[in-house]
Amino acid sequence: MNAKYDNELQTLRREIETGGARTLVIDACVDVLLAEGGKSLAADLLSMLSDKAEYDEGMFTLVHAAESLDVAPYVSYVSALLSVFPALFTSSPRWASIILMRVINGDASRHELVRQLRSAPAPVKESVRVMCARINEVSPEFLSKTVPVTLAAA
Repeated sequence: MNAKYDNELQTLRREIETGGARTLVIDACVDVLLAEGGKSLAADLLSMLSDKAEYDEGMFTLVHAAESLDVAPYVSYVSALLSVFPALFTSSPRWASIILMRVINGDASRHELVRQLRSAPAPVKESVRVMCARINEVSPEFLSKTVPVTLAAA
Protein backbone atom coordinates (compact mmCIF):
# COMPACT_ATOMS: atom_id res chain seq x y z
CA MET A 1 0.00 0.00 0.00
CA ASN A 2 1.01 3.58 -0.32
CA ALA A 3 0.38 6.90 1.34
CA LYS A 4 -2.34 7.90 -1.13
CA TYR A 5 -4.20 4.64 -0.51
CA ASP A 6 -3.87 5.00 3.26
CA ASN A 7 -5.01 8.64 3.20
CA GLU A 8 -8.02 7.84 1.04
CA LEU A 9 -8.92 4.93 3.31
CA GLN A 10 -8.80 7.28 6.31
CA THR A 11 -10.95 9.82 4.45
CA LEU A 12 -13.49 7.11 3.65
CA ARG A 13 -13.53 5.87 7.25
CA ARG A 14 -14.03 9.43 8.55
CA GLU A 15 -16.88 10.02 6.12
CA ILE A 16 -18.64 6.84 7.21
CA GLU A 17 -18.06 7.36 10.93
CA THR A 18 -18.60 11.10 11.27
CA GLY A 19 -19.47 12.67 7.93
CA GLY A 20 -22.89 11.20 7.36
CA ALA A 21 -21.80 8.50 4.88
CA ARG A 22 -22.76 10.69 1.93
CA THR A 23 -22.97 8.64 -1.22
CA LEU A 24 -21.11 11.09 -3.47
CA VAL A 25 -18.19 11.31 -1.04
CA ILE A 26 -18.05 7.53 -0.66
CA ASP A 27 -18.19 7.07 -4.44
CA ALA A 28 -15.29 9.49 -4.93
CA CYS A 29 -13.17 7.79 -2.27
CA VAL A 30 -13.89 4.34 -3.68
CA ASP A 31 -12.93 5.50 -7.18
CA VAL A 32 -9.53 6.64 -5.88
CA LEU A 33 -9.04 3.41 -3.92
CA LEU A 34 -9.94 1.28 -6.95
CA ALA A 35 -7.42 3.22 -9.05
CA GLU A 36 -4.72 2.73 -6.40
CA GLY A 37 -5.52 -0.96 -5.91
CA GLY A 38 -4.13 -3.07 -3.14
CA LYS A 39 -4.24 -6.68 -2.01
CA SER A 40 -6.44 -5.93 0.97
CA LEU A 41 -8.81 -3.50 -0.76
CA ALA A 42 -11.84 -5.83 -0.71
CA ALA A 43 -11.37 -6.56 3.00
CA ASP A 44 -10.73 -2.88 3.72
CA LEU A 45 -13.97 -1.90 1.98
CA LEU A 46 -16.06 -4.61 3.64
CA SER A 47 -14.67 -3.73 7.06
CA MET A 48 -16.12 -0.23 6.70
CA LEU A 49 -19.72 -1.35 6.35
CA SER A 50 -21.72 0.30 9.09
CA ASP A 51 -25.23 -0.18 10.40
CA LYS A 52 -25.04 3.44 11.57
CA ALA A 53 -24.61 4.83 8.05
CA GLU A 54 -27.41 7.19 7.15
CA TYR A 55 -27.61 6.03 3.52
CA ASP A 56 -27.60 2.42 2.31
CA GLU A 57 -26.46 3.55 -1.15
CA GLY A 58 -22.99 4.38 0.15
CA MET A 59 -22.70 1.02 1.86
CA PHE A 60 -23.79 -0.76 -1.33
CA THR A 61 -21.04 1.14 -3.15
CA LEU A 62 -18.55 -0.54 -0.81
CA VAL A 63 -20.12 -3.97 -1.37
CA HIS A 64 -20.23 -3.65 -5.15
CA ALA A 65 -16.65 -2.36 -5.30
CA ALA A 66 -15.40 -5.25 -3.15
CA GLU A 67 -17.31 -7.77 -5.30
CA SER A 68 -15.87 -6.25 -8.48
CA LEU A 69 -12.28 -6.95 -7.40
CA ASP A 70 -12.57 -10.73 -7.68
CA VAL A 71 -10.60 -12.15 -10.60
CA ALA A 72 -11.17 -15.83 -9.84
CA PRO A 73 -14.89 -16.31 -9.34
CA TYR A 74 -15.56 -15.60 -5.66
CA VAL A 75 -12.22 -16.90 -4.33
CA SER A 76 -10.69 -13.61 -3.21
CA TYR A 77 -14.04 -11.98 -2.35
CA VAL A 78 -15.06 -14.84 -0.04
CA SER A 79 -11.58 -14.81 1.49
CA ALA A 80 -11.86 -11.05 2.12
CA LEU A 81 -15.36 -11.48 3.55
CA LEU A 82 -14.28 -14.23 5.93
CA SER A 83 -11.25 -12.21 7.06
CA VAL A 84 -13.49 -9.39 8.33
CA PHE A 85 -16.65 -11.31 9.16
CA PRO A 86 -16.24 -11.79 12.93
CA ALA A 87 -15.60 -8.07 13.44
CA LEU A 88 -18.37 -7.10 11.02
CA PHE A 89 -20.76 -9.53 12.71
CA THR A 90 -20.18 -7.66 15.98
CA SER A 91 -20.00 -4.07 14.74
CA SER A 92 -22.59 -4.15 11.93
CA PRO A 93 -24.77 -7.27 12.08
CA ARG A 94 -27.26 -5.91 9.55
CA TRP A 95 -24.58 -5.52 6.88
CA ALA A 96 -22.95 -8.81 7.87
CA SER A 97 -26.32 -10.45 7.21
CA ILE A 98 -26.80 -8.65 3.88
CA ILE A 99 -23.43 -9.62 2.44
CA LEU A 100 -23.63 -13.18 3.75
CA MET A 101 -27.08 -13.58 2.14
CA ARG A 102 -25.67 -12.24 -1.14
CA VAL A 103 -22.95 -14.91 -1.09
CA ILE A 104 -25.26 -17.70 0.05
CA ASN A 105 -27.84 -16.85 -2.60
CA GLY A 106 -25.61 -17.84 -5.55
CA ASP A 107 -24.60 -21.45 -6.18
CA ALA A 108 -20.98 -20.74 -7.15
CA SER A 109 -20.37 -18.23 -4.36
CA ARG A 110 -22.04 -20.49 -1.79
CA HIS A 111 -19.84 -23.43 -2.86
CA GLU A 112 -16.74 -21.26 -2.51
CA LEU A 113 -17.90 -20.11 0.93
CA VAL A 114 -18.39 -23.72 2.02
CA ARG A 115 -14.95 -24.66 0.67
CA GLN A 116 -13.18 -21.85 2.52
CA LEU A 117 -15.20 -22.23 5.72
CA ARG A 118 -13.99 -25.80 6.19
CA SER A 119 -10.49 -24.53 6.98
CA ALA A 120 -11.45 -21.19 8.54
CA PRO A 121 -10.50 -20.28 12.12
CA ALA A 122 -13.03 -21.03 14.86
CA PRO A 123 -14.15 -17.39 15.38
CA VAL A 124 -14.99 -17.10 11.68
CA LYS A 125 -16.94 -20.35 11.71
CA GLU A 126 -18.83 -19.36 14.84
CA SER A 127 -19.85 -15.93 13.53
CA VAL A 128 -21.00 -17.41 10.20
CA ARG A 129 -22.90 -20.20 11.96
CA VAL A 130 -24.71 -17.75 14.26
CA MET A 131 -25.53 -15.41 11.37
CA CYS A 132 -26.94 -18.31 9.35
CA ALA A 133 -29.20 -19.17 12.30
CA ARG A 134 -30.39 -15.55 12.44
CA ILE A 135 -31.04 -15.52 8.71
CA ASN A 136 -33.09 -18.72 9.03
CA GLU A 137 -35.18 -17.21 11.83
CA VAL A 138 -36.09 -14.20 9.71
CA SER A 139 -36.20 -15.89 6.29
CA PRO A 140 -36.89 -19.65 6.55
CA GLU A 141 -36.79 -19.87 2.75
CA PHE A 142 -32.99 -19.55 3.04
CA LEU A 143 -32.75 -22.80 5.03
CA SER A 144 -31.84 -24.93 2.01
CA LYS A 145 -29.02 -22.51 1.24
CA THR A 146 -27.73 -22.06 4.80
CA VAL A 147 -27.57 -25.77 5.71
CA PRO A 148 -24.38 -26.52 3.72
CA VAL A 149 -22.79 -23.34 5.05
CA THR A 150 -23.75 -24.17 8.63
CA LEU A 151 -22.37 -27.70 8.25
CA ALA A 152 -19.08 -26.38 6.85
CA ALA A 153 -18.86 -23.99 9.79
CA ALA A 154 -19.42 -26.78 12.34
